[in-house]
Amino acid sequence: MSQAIMIITILTLTSKVMGFVRDIIIAYFFGTGRVMDSYLASQSPLGLVNGIITGTIISAFIPLFIRVMKNKNVQEAKHFSATIFYSTTLILAGVVVLVAIFAPQVTSLFFPGFGKADHDMTVNFIRWMSFATIIGAMLSFVNGLLQSEKKFLAYPLVGLSFDFIVIGTLFVTKHLGAVSLALAWTLPPTFIFIILGFAERKFLNPFNVKRGISETKDLYKMIWPLFFSSALGMLNTIVDRTFASTLETGAISSLSYANRITSSATGVLGTPVTQVTYPSVASRAAENDMRGLTVTTKRAMKLLAFFLIPVTFALFPLSKQIITLLFQRGSFTAESTMLTYPPMIAFSLSLFTGALGSVLVQIYYSFKNTRTPMIFGIVGLLINIGLNFLFISHLKQTGLALSTSISSIYFTTVMLISLRIKFKIWFFDIWYFVRVLMASTLMVGGIYLIMAVLRGKARDFVAIFAGIGIYFLFSWILKTLPKRFWKFLKFKKASEEEKL
Repeated sequence: MSQAIMIITILTLTSKVMGFVRDIIIAYFFGTGRVMDSYLASQSPLGLVNGIITGTIISAFIPLFIRVMKNKNVQEAKHFSATIFYSTTLILAGVVVLVAIFAPQVTSLFFPGFGKADHDMTVNFIRWMSFATIIGAMLSFVNGLLQSEKKFLAYPLVGLSFDFIVIGTLFVTKHLGAVSLALAWTLPPTFIFIILGFAERKFLNPFNVKRGISETKDLYKMIWPLFFSSALGMLNTIVDRTFASTLETGAISSLSYANRITSSATGVLGTPVTQVTYPSVASRAAENDMRGLTVTTKRAMKLLAFFLIPVTFALFPLSKQIITLLFQRGSFTAESTMLTYPPMIAFSLSLFTGALGSVLVQIYYSFKNTRTPMIFGIVGLLINIGLNFLFISHLKQTGLALSTSISSIYFTTVMLISLRIKFKIWFFDIWYFVRVLMASTLMVGGIYLIMAVLRGKARDFVAIFAGIGIYFLFSWILKTLPKRFWKFLKFKKASEEEKL
């Protein structure tokens, strides 16, 4: 099992690197201009439909499919998977076709600030990307099947080809302009679905569709709380893009590039912690082991703080240089960099709280409570909308990113307070948090000093590596450096965990 985890980690990191190469090439061809804004805008209605319908159904499907495999037999599992797959695909296809037909009206509803040229191009992208949306949903379902069967390596291995196909398609079809971007996001999922769909064909046989399966009724009972949670998560992004459509050309794409970088930091440094934490949290909740739950949650909080807070601090002096290094070439100009780096700083303010919020949500879900996070999420969305109105006139897209971060900070704070009231436990180590802030402050002070003293191309790299060294030095002095570093994620029994 440890070998599988190592392979998945390597594949994930490889995928992140290739994803950045892909984004660099897309930025080279399209920058932060009208084409990129329109493409990203088209993903708001299509992504909302796909996320709500497919995302919620797949989340509920996986545990039920496993139950059918264990408690019944493979043939019943084939009936169940085929029934859900084709019913979900038909529902999604029907809604997507309606969105494509009424694309002009949908675009006007989502992006009232677009001029005629932006509006028309977004309408075209919605229609071009409709097929890709359906194929992507089908591929997500197949990936759910693979996870249910514990075939964890199949999707990452085949998925490595995704970015290569995107890059190749962009170069081959670059003379087609905006159409090349649509093709680049349509061919890869189609290719991967053909391969993985063939591998899972026994569970996707249309002749296995069957009515009256009891688990189908259970699935539709489970999806409603997940339905609202998925919608809330996507609506925050859609709200930001809707407001950004009232700003200058490039606002939507600059937000996307900024969020891409901060999300990658969370994906590499935060997501592994939240993924490892969930099974432990669920088992502690099932055993009603509140002591073990407290230790597990605090240890996750410490890891997230240790890795993500210094990233937020480091982006203040280095964000512009990072954007320049990664994207500034071709159509992504110096003006694009100036549009992108301030929102990136604003997004980074919620790196830690966003990841910690995911852990706290897991606690509620483990106790079968999906209502409380949903209510807090609705309030957070309303705060985001209100702050967007407040900030947009003066701060523009940076204000939209700042609103999102403040909303995330609110959500995590009220979740902590709510859990404190419910369980009489404080799942947060304030003194550790303060010490990490101190180490991060000293680190960023060192970075600013080096950047003020040195000149030349090597200055930024020296500042980055010196900053890492300063942070680890003061983490050791302030005793925030995790003991037995690589074993810190193993989440042993509570009696052993307290020693760390």
